[in-house]
Amino acid sequence: MKWCRLAGVTAFISAVLAGVCWGGAAPIAAPAGWAVLVEYNSYGGRYDDLPVGYVNSARVLTALISRGWPPDHILLVRDSPDRAAVRRATEWLAARARSEDTALLYVAGEYQFFERDLEWGATLPPLWRRIETPHRVLIVETCFAGRLTAAVGGIPGLGLPAVGREELDWWGLRGTDRLIQGGSFTYFLARALESQPAGASVDFAAAFVTAVAGAQEYFQTVIATTPRALASFHARNSYPEHLTTFPNPRLTQAP
Repeated sequence: MKWCRLAGVTAFISAVLAGVCWGGAAPIAAPAGWAVLVEYNSYGGRYDDLPVGYVNSARVLTALISRGWPPDHILLVRDSPDRAAVRRATEWLAARARSEDTALLYVAGEYQFFERDLEWGATLPPLWRRIETPHRVLIVETCFAGRLTAAVGGIPGLGLPAVGREELDWWGLRGTDRLIQGGSFTYFLARALESQPAGASVDFAAAFVTAVAGAQEYFQTVIATTPRALASFHARNSYPEHLTTFPNPRLTQAP
């Protein structure tokens, strides 16, 4: 896959279809925010593929653009074969984000791939500190997402996990109109971001609260009443329908 810098709506959409490239000089003008959106749906047989059509990163992308983030301030990465993807993502942010800016890293995919293959726990924390702005935002849509956001605990910024440290994530099923396709947390998070007042700064912490409430209600009213949906949890010896609250993630926040 090629990696290149996105520069405008037309170039951005073309890059989404043909692959993206790292690189290019950092702009001089200070932007409102920078983001790298990373989604893995295919793993070459190492893990089960996730047939959701990259809908998670697409939803976050749409939400950010609707809030006024320029397309060339957003790097979209999908199924990169680069094992240094986490380092490359943080380097891209560090080269661009200034002290007053927001630097967002969004990741979605198989938890074990990020933790084992990309060595998340050992790799991300020192890289995360190199991004000069304290306005760092990490959003994770994986199983056990709380473990991945905990890796940057104590570093100034926010960590928004889709589920708690020991909880499985829900990504929907293929070919159904009733169930949300992709991660339900990202679905509600994107809607929360888009509904915030136009012209105001993006409030990720407030969006997290709204998204968690939406995901919890969705689970109780839809997933818990759909045997086919629950089967994916039961196959892994998990019975979240018996819990009082699910999912139950916690916001990671450091001053």
